[in-house]
Amino acid sequence: MALIALLLLELLLQGFWNAAYWGAGIVVFKHSLPATAAARNQLALGSLQHDVDPAGWLPLAFHALPDGSMAFRERWGASFARRYYPVMRGRIIVDARRRQVRVLGLCNWNVVAIALSSVPVAVAHPASAALLLLLPLFGVSYALQRRRFMAVVEALREQLDTDRSVEAILDARLLARRPR
Repeated sequence: MALIALLLLELLLQGFWNAAYWGAGIVVFKHSLPATAAARNQLALGSLQHDVDPAGWLPLAFHALPDGSMAFRERWGASFARRYYPVMRGRIIVDARRRQVRVLGLCNWNVVAIALSSVPVAVAHPASAALLLLLPLFGVSYALQRRRFMAVVEALREQLDTDRSVEAILDARLLARRPR
């Protein structure tokens, strides 16, 4: 019952883009990009929705948080796009003091709760050993989400490239939006 309550709580926190939820958790992915003042000025976090290539998956959802950071997660809804079990949510932090942009991937609470509870449940109730099949599923999802996380990092790297003109950035965005 507690696991179901945790799953529902996490869905609510993600759905309402709760800032505290995006600020705490176990970091599973982390990447820092150096960013000069000029690069930070041309950063357009609001356009990441269009800059991150979904590569056949459901596009990521991005949302600005009150502290100026940007949260992202898997998009919900009916779709014919390929799917996997989301194991992380992300946060982008522009740190002017350190002259960098940090991208964090935080583990979803439900993944930790399911992983930690599946082994004791399978030991106590051998008929529920099928729960252990979720662990390799989480491993595959982790690998897929790592690729999605790196797509966000690459989109940010392109935005921070001060050698590219605004026209070149806009041309790249238009090209990315064309149907393949």
